[in-house]
Amino acid sequence: MAFLAEIKRRRVGKVAIAYGAVAWAVTEAASVVLPALYVPEWAMTFLVIFLLVGFPIAMVLAWVFDVSAAGIERTEPLPDALPQLQFRTRAAFGVVVVVAMAGLGYLLYERGLGRAEAAGSPSSIAVLPFANLSGDAGKDYFSDGMSEELLNLLARVPGLKVAARTSAFAYKGRNVDVREVGKELGVETVLEGSVRQSGDQVRITAQLIDAETGFHIWSETYDRRMADIFAVQDEIATAIVYKLKIELAPKEQQLARRDAAPTQNVEAYESYLQARAVWKRRGEENLRRAIELYQSALARDPGFARAHAALASAYVVLPGYTSDEGDEEKYLPMAEQSARQALALDPKIGEAHAVLAQVNSERGNLLDAESGFFFAISLEPNEPTPHHWYSILLQKVGRLEAALEQARRAYELDPSAPVLASNLANVYLMRGEDEQALNFSRFASELGISSGATEGIDATVAMRRGQWDESKRLLLAQEHLPAELRSQVADFVDAVADPAKRPAVVAGLRAVDPKVARQVDLLQPFLQLGQNDIAFQIVEDSLAHDRMAWSRDWSVTKAWSPEAAGFRKDPRFSKLVERIGLVDYWKQYGYPDYCHAGTGDVALVCSS
Repeated sequence: MAFLAEIKRRRVGKVAIAYGAVAWAVTEAASVVLPALYVPEWAMTFLVIFLLVGFPIAMVLAWVFDVSAAGIERTEPLPDALPQLQFRTRAAFGVVVVVAMAGLGYLLYERGLGRAEAAGSPSSIAVLPFANLSGDAGKDYFSDGMSEELLNLLARVPGLKVAARTSAFAYKGRNVDVREVGKELGVETVLEGSVRQSGDQVRITAQLIDAETGFHIWSETYDRRMADIFAVQDEIATAIVYKLKIELAPKEQQLARRDAAPTQNVEAYESYLQARAVWKRRGEENLRRAIELYQSALARDPGFARAHAALASAYVVLPGYTSDEGDEEKYLPMAEQSARQALALDPKIGEAHAVLAQVNSERGNLLDAESGFFFAISLEPNEPTPHHWYSILLQKVGRLEAALEQARRAYELDPSAPVLASNLANVYLMRGEDEQALNFSRFASELGISSGATEGIDATVAMRRGQWDESKRLLLAQEHLPAELRSQVADFVDAVADPAKRPAVVAGLRAVDPKVARQVDLLQPFLQLGQNDIAFQIVEDSLAHDRMAWSRDWSVTKAWSPEAAGFRKDPRFSKLVERIGLVDYWKQYGYPDYCHAGTGDVALVCSS
C-alpha cells in the first residue's frame, strides 16, 4: 500500500497513462499517414523504438520531478521514510516500469507495426475479363483486348504479382463472388469492369475490389472518345498502382504507362484487335481473314509496329493450314519482311523476333531458331506466341518435357486462344498422357478452333484405348481428309487392331495416287501400323528429292510419339537425324527425353 501511495503522490500513474495514450495515437495516425506519403517502412520502426525508449525516461522524470503552480520541482522522499523502504520502493518502481514498457511495446506493435504488416499494401491482383455491354457479341474482342492491355501494363510494375491470363480469363462469363476468385487465384485484389462502345464514344467502368472483404477500394467511370482509349488504359493502371500504395523508384514511376501509344488511329487499333481474335482460331479461312484485317490496320497506320509483327505471325503459320504446294516459299519471305518492318519501327517487339526464329525453324536452322526464341521471350516474357512456337521447335527435336513447359506457359498467358490449347493437347498426346490430351483438345474445340483440328488427337487416344468405332468416327470427321481416302479409314483402324489385316491395308496405302496424297503425307499411318521399313524408305526418298523435306514435307516430330518407338530405336534413325543436322542441335542444347548420345559411328541411342 505504501508503494501505491508513493506512486499516487508522485503522479507517476497519470504520466504513464498520458504517455501511453499519446504514443498509441501517434502510432495509429502514423500507420495511416506514412504509407500515403510514401515514407520508407523503416520510419515506422524508428517511431515505435523512439516511443519505447522515451517511456522509461518519462517515468524516471515523473518519479524525480513534479510540475506544480510554482514550476518544476524535485519530489523529495517522505521525511519519515526509512532508507530500506525507499530502496524497496524504487526497486518496485523499476519493475513496474519494465512491465509497463513491455505492455506499451505490445500495444504499439499491434496498433502500429503489426497492423501495418497485416494490412499492408496489397501486392497481388487478378484482372478479370471486362464485360462487353455494347449489345454486340462481336465486340468481345474489344473488351477482351482492354483487359489484356491492362494486365500487360500491370505486369510491368515491380512488386506487383499479376495472375496469369489462364486463371483470370477462366471466369469470363461466370458470375462468381470476388472473394471466391481471390481465394482460388491467391490474390488480394481483383480488377473487374465493363466496356460499352457506341460509335466514337466508349464508356469504361473499372472497379478495384478487396478480395478478402469484397468491398470496393476504388471505382471510376471513364466517358471518352475512342481516340483516347490508350490514355484511359494508362490512367486505370496508374490509379491502381496509386491505390495499392506500391512504392516505386523514380525510374519505375512510368512503368504502368506506355512510352507511346501503339497507334494513334482508333480504326487501325480495332482492326488489329479483331484480327487477333480471328487469328487465335487458326484454320486457313480464319488466317486469311486475319491477314486482311491486319492489312486494313496498316493501311490506316503504316507505322503500327505491332500490326506488322502480327501480320508476320499470320504469314508464318499460314502454310501449315493450306494444301497448295510451295506455300513456304511464298509466305515465309513475306513473314520475314513484315517482321523486319516491325523491328525497324520498334526493335523490342518480341513477337517479331519470334517470327524470325520461326522462319529459321521452318528452314531447318535450329540453332538460330533456338537463340531467336530465347531472345524473343526475354524481351516479352508475357507474350504467348514466342512460348508457343518455341514449344513446337522443342517437339521437333524431341525435348518433350521442355516443350510441355513452354506450351503450358503459352496457354497460361492466353487461355482464350484455341490453338494454344490444341498445341498443349498435342504435347500431352506425344508424351502418352492421354487424359490430359483429351481435356485440352476439348478446351480447344470449346474455344472455337477450326473444324477438324482436334479430331486427330481424339482419334489417336481412341485407338490407344481400343475404341475402334469411335476412332473411325473421329478420323472421318477430319475435314482435310481426301474423299478418296475415306473408304480406307475403316480398314486402317481394323489393321491397327488386327496385325493380320495390315499387309492388305499397307498395300492399299502404298498404291494411293500421289495427286490424292503423297507418301510423305501417309507417314504417320505407316508408323501406327508398325511399318518402319516403309517409313524409312519414304523419308529417304523425300530427302533425296529435297534435303529440307524433313522440315517442309514431313515433320520429324512424328518420330517422338509412342507409336514411333520402334522407328526411333532402329539404328537407321541415328543415321537419319545425323544427316538432317539434329545432332549438332542436341550437342549444344540437350538430347531428346528418351535418347542419349551414342558412341563411335552411332550418333543417337533411344531407349523407348
